[in-house]
Amino acid sequence: MRLIPIRKKNTLLAKRSKNESNKITSTRKVNKKKNARTMRVYADYFKYFLGFIVIATVCGSWFQGYPQKVYSNTVDGIHRFTASLGFKVQEIVVQGRIHTQQQDLMKALKINRGDSIFSIDLQQTRFRLEKLEWIRRATVVRSLPDIVHIKIEERHPIAIWQHHNQFNLVDEDGSAILTKDHRHYGVLPLVVGEGAPQKSPDILKILMKFPNIQKNLQALSRVHERRWNIYLVGGVLVKLSDHSLNQGLALLELLLTEQRLSVKNVQEVDLRSPERYFLRVTPETIQKIKSNRKGKIA
Repeated sequence: MRLIPIRKKNTLLAKRSKNESNKITSTRKVNKKKNARTMRVYADYFKYFLGFIVIATVCGSWFQGYPQKVYSNTVDGIHRFTASLGFKVQEIVVQGRIHTQQQDLMKALKINRGDSIFSIDLQQTRFRLEKLEWIRRATVVRSLPDIVHIKIEERHPIAIWQHHNQFNLVDEDGSAILTKDHRHYGVLPLVVGEGAPQKSPDILKILMKFPNIQKNLQALSRVHERRWNIYLVGGVLVKLSDHSLNQGLALLELLLTEQRLSVKNVQEVDLRSPERYFLRVTPETIQKIKSNRKGKIA
C-alpha cells in the first residue's frame, strides 16, 4: 500500500489562502486610497465653500458701508482728539484776491472755524480753488497750530470778447473768463469772432509797439480763424494777414503818423500784401479827385 503525501495539497491551500489574503490586502489598500482621495475632494469643496462665504460676507459688508463707516469714525475721532489739543482752524489768511468773490472762495474752501487743521486735504482744496474762473494758480499751506495760509494768482484780463451777443473777458493765456459784469473793464480792447481769444494775446502784444494804432483802435475781428480785421475810430476798416502782421501794422502806424488816413477820406485799407497796400476812399473823395482833374484839364 502506497501512501500519498499531503504536503502538496497543503502547499496549494497555503498558496490559495495567501493569494486570497493578498487580494484582500490590495483591495483594502485601494479602498483606503479611494477614501483618502474622496476626503481630499470633500476638503477642497469645503475650502471653496468657506472662501465663498468669506468673500460674500466681505462684499456684503463693503456694499453696506461698514468698513467705510469704521474708517470714517476712526478718522473723525482722531480729528476731534487733535482739535481738543488745540490744532483747530482759528484763522484763514488769503493773499492775492482781487476779482474773486469772497463767498465763492469760502464755498470752494469748505473750511470752517474750529475744524481740525489736520482734516484739511491740501491738494483737493487747491484743486477746488483752481476751478474758480478767476483763479489761475493756488497754494494752500497749514501753519500749526491754527492758521491756514492761501495764496492765489488771479487771471489778468487783456480784452473783451464779443461772441453770440455775449461778452466775456480774455486773459493773457487766451482763455475766456465767464464774468457776469464786463462793464468795469470797458477800457480793454474789444475782440470779435471765432478763435479770437486764443490769438488775442499775440496781436495785442505786437500792438504795444504802435501807440498811434492803440490810440485809434476801436475793435479787432478774427476772420474765419485765419487773419485779423482792425476797426479804427470812425469806422475805418483795416485788413491784415497773419503772414505779414508785423509789416502791415508798421505800415498802418506810418500812415497814421503821417496823417495819410482820415475818416473823412478813407473807408478801407487793405494791408494783406507786404509789397503794396490798397485804399478804398469815400464817394465824396472820389468826386473831389474827379473835379480836381477836370479843373487841371481846363
